[in-house]
Amino acid sequence: MKDKKIIVGIDEAGRGPVLGPMVVAGVAIEEDKIKELEDLGVKDSKQLTKNRRKKLFRLIGEMGKIKTIIIEPEKLDELMKTKNLNKIELNAFSKIANGFLKEIEGNFEIYVDACSSNAKAFANQLKAKMIDKTPKIIAEHKADEKYPIVSSASIIAKVTRDEIIEHYKKEYGEIGSGYPSDPKTINFLKHYVGEFGELPKIARKSWKTSKRILEENKENKTKTLMDYMK
Repeated sequence: MKDKKIIVGIDEAGRGPVLGPMVVAGVAIEEDKIKELEDLGVKDSKQLTKNRRKKLFRLIGEMGKIKTIIIEPEKLDELMKTKNLNKIELNAFSKIANGFLKEIEGNFEIYVDACSSNAKAFANQLKAKMIDKTPKIIAEHKADEKYPIVSSASIIAKVTRDEIIEHYKKEYGEIGSGYPSDPKTINFLKHYVGEFGELPKIARKSWKTSKRILEENKENKTKTLMDYMK
């Protein structure tokens, strides 16, 4: 039905971490279900407990369609050679939106959490990549705190990334949250590089934190060798 209104929300999780993927997620539901979505108490994923996010993840999936794109660290490093994070995110957002447009009939409104400092420019850039130019695009900073549909996408992205991090922990042990501000993450990287002389495959090698830890390890080994030779 072409006259059916479809509301889409798109957001990401894991833009800044030095470990693990960036996950972009989209949620598409019929407009008359928005109130139901609000009644669930969806909000920015960072404001919810882990258990509450998992429960909402299931409920959101039952209400509408969801899509995710997982950009692994190695792929991110490859993309970063020619694009910045904003462009990478923009491309992923457009893939999610176009995927819904291909699969669902209806009149679309698309809400996204703008990753660019210029939200209006981001909206225009996203529209330029759409296979259908008619949907209204609302791109705002902190959209995940303002619009339940974007909050829902935030939850899907966050839970998906958290599950991947938990899988990493089974393989590598305690790695923390993956963020450079997390001492557990930094300790893991330092110990790993110290033992193996290279970064783990789950690390983003193009990140400043990764490069700094590699350089520090090299300097420490050089100093140790010089001390030994005295």
